[in-house]
Amino acid sequence: MKRFFERLRRVFPLRAGALVLLAVAAALVFLWAPKEADFLLYPAGLVALLLVVACTVLVSLGTLFLRRAVKRLDATVPERLETTRATGTGFRFPSLGRWLVLDVRLSWVEPAGLEVELESLDGLLSEVVTAKERGRYTRLVRRFTVEDVFGLTRLSFDVAWTAALSIAPASAKQGAQLEAGRSQGETLANPAGRAEGDLVEMRQYTYGDSMRHVLWKVYARSRKLLVRMPERALAPGPVSVAFFVAGPDDEASAGAARLYVEAGLLGADLLFTADGASAPARSARDAVEQLVDSSTKRAHGAEALDAAASQIDPGRLTSCLLFVPAVDGAWRQRVVGFVRKHSLSASVIIGVDEVGEQPARHSRIESFLFQPQETLDTARPSLKKLRDALEADGLPVKVLHRTTGQLS
Repeated sequence: MKRFFERLRRVFPLRAGALVLLAVAAALVFLWAPKEADFLLYPAGLVALLLVVACTVLVSLGTLFLRRAVKRLDATVPERLETTRATGTGFRFPSLGRWLVLDVRLSWVEPAGLEVELESLDGLLSEVVTAKERGRYTRLVRRFTVEDVFGLTRLSFDVAWTAALSIAPASAKQGAQLEAGRSQGETLANPAGRAEGDLVEMRQYTYGDSMRHVLWKVYARSRKLLVRMPERALAPGPVSVAFFVAGPDDEASAGAARLYVEAGLLGADLLFTADGASAPARSARDAVEQLVDSSTKRAHGAEALDAAASQIDPGRLTSCLLFVPAVDGAWRQRVVGFVRKHSLSASVIIGVDEVGEQPARHSRIESFLFQPQETLDTARPSLKKLRDALEADGLPVKVLHRTTGQLS
């Protein structure tokens, strides 16, 4: 029934306002005016009737003309779009500007979730789209709506094309704080770490030390035989194994994952796997393609982590980076179970786009007197709850704001 009424609404030209105006005008012309001999309301009602009829005829003719013109056009879409970024597709069609009282609107039915703006150019309307969600599609359906400027009548029609379209997540902005993501430990010296840093420390010479490390200048001045030794530090080697977990509200996290793989923050020898992938990606290009395809696995987030781990050398699967959605779900228990099963040293990154929910204030006076500084956690209680749950399970969490690159 919903589809039936939706289709009826698109093919029936008269809107609710036109029906009311038509009923009132008909009552004035055929019922009220003849009895009362009213020479003011009669012409007013007649003009209203003629206006509705004229708009209906013009909208019907304009729709037929536009449909015939659009049917001859190609889909004209780029092979790749990016979320949150307005992109001109190059698709142009008649504006019906010469019809004076007609307006044209355009929307996308498939894929859904795209905002469409029209720019006037040389008597034609040029399409500019902004995608909200990533994905891969083979069919494109545009909906054209013709209506009069009075808002009385409207007709719509759909046109479908077969076209390959890929929508990739927009990459997050890179900030200076992201350098910490290159290593699982601090970049400062660690007294308990292995001696594998630079030769910056000294100690007394002992039997077996290499003569190449002896400080001969110090020996010439002080007659003390000292040798150089490596700094005991955790080597800041990049994390080269990463997983992307699909789920609700995961677009910003997908953008964060794209930043890490394209900016080299996962190292040159990266291994990246997104939900739905058959094999780990070893290049940034393949990783982005996996992110695009992962949009179909939101209902099954983290279900394939064990299968992905089985394709990775156990020697490399000691630490990993996990990109997860900003909304809690069944995926969280799967992620925690995966980390514990493989005894991984794992870190979690959550991407967000906007601040989100506003914290509740108890009174207008409090709202006027106090303006607390908002953070990503205080502005989104659900995100803070998710972060606390992950950290309670032993997973350190970082929140990355995709627009600003802020990491907290």
